[in-house]
Amino acid sequence: MKKERMKGHKGAAKVHADLVGKLVSDTRPVRRALAPSLQWSLWFLLSSVSVGSFLLALRPQDMDQVLCHGPSLAFLLAAYLGSALAAWEAICSGLPGRQTSGAFRSIAVLVLVALFAMPFLFFTPTSGSVDLMECCASGWSCIQWCCAVGFLPWVALGVLLARNASLQPLWTGAWSGLSAFLLGTLTVQLHCPSWEAGHMVAAHLFPVALLTFPAALAGSFWFSRWRR
Repeated sequence: MKKERMKGHKGAAKVHADLVGKLVSDTRPVRRALAPSLQWSLWFLLSSVSVGSFLLALRPQDMDQVLCHGPSLAFLLAAYLGSALAAWEAICSGLPGRQTSGAFRSIAVLVLVALFAMPFLFFTPTSGSVDLMECCASGWSCIQWCCAVGFLPWVALGVLLARNASLQPLWTGAWSGLSAFLLGTLTVQLHCPSWEAGHMVAAHLFPVALLTFPAALAGSFWFSRWRR
């Protein structure tokens, strides 16, 4: 009986050893995630190159008038600040234990709300009427450029975020989309001479809101691959 039990224990131990060996052999090496500050610095470098390259192709408008006009300058700064805050949120949301505080997210949301409210507060025509459908049709070129300019920063940021281990990949994808396509808005607004509220909302800001949803959906798959 003892010999049979010993053989049974040895057989079970061998099965366990084989199973552990198979699991270890199938496991890929774990890649260390880059520090959040380094990821954000890389985002800053890549986004600057992307925006600068597109501006060289599109040619910026007369910046002297823009810089001397307070609301225009505030809009551009809010677009960039919103993109930077969203990028940081996307990075931290993908690193367990490094999530940002509720106060930080509140500030980011307030910046985005202020950005979307600015056209109606400072750039509404004297008539006060805005036909968004007509503005979408007339601003189709700007919409296309917003999408095109934002796509490359989104892919670049996504490559960085894919190295992390996001526990909420849907939110990580949403923040990454906001960050990338706000850069598209910033670039196009630096090029486009129109500062009319309807055009700004329909052709420069609407693409950001629209593309955030597919970016979030894509992120829910892309940034959860580490679990599989």
